[in-house]
Amino acid sequence: MADKKSKTPSNVTNPSLYSRVKSEAKRKFDVYPSAYANAWLVKTYKKRGGGYKGAKKAATGGEMSKLKPIPTDNKGLKKLPSKVRNKMGFMRNGGEVMMVQGRGCGAMMQNKRKKTKVPRS
Repeated sequence: MADKKSKTPSNVTNPSLYSRVKSEAKRKFDVYPSAYANAWLVKTYKKRGGGYKGAKKAATGGEMSKLKPIPTDNKGLKKLPSKVRNKMGFMRNGGEVMMVQGRGCGAMMQNKRKKTKVPRS
């Protein structure tokens, strides 16, 4: 016989409250394991004071605090895209930023938007 998993997730801070709200969700929705039911479950659980355990991000930049500044003698590093520099462990500053702007009324397809260079502040 296979072992059953625990009914409550391991990152829940208040398991008894979570199980009560989960049973309410099962009564409220015809199809319980659904996106609507799970969204209602999380919203109601948090509204009643429940929470989830997880890694906290630093308030002073998070991942940016781990990155090194770009050396002044390295000219080519500034020209690399931000994602590549970040993977290498360097900060984002340097290079030109392309910003996508949409002009006009209503919705606009993403590929029709004009790309413009934005100066760093």
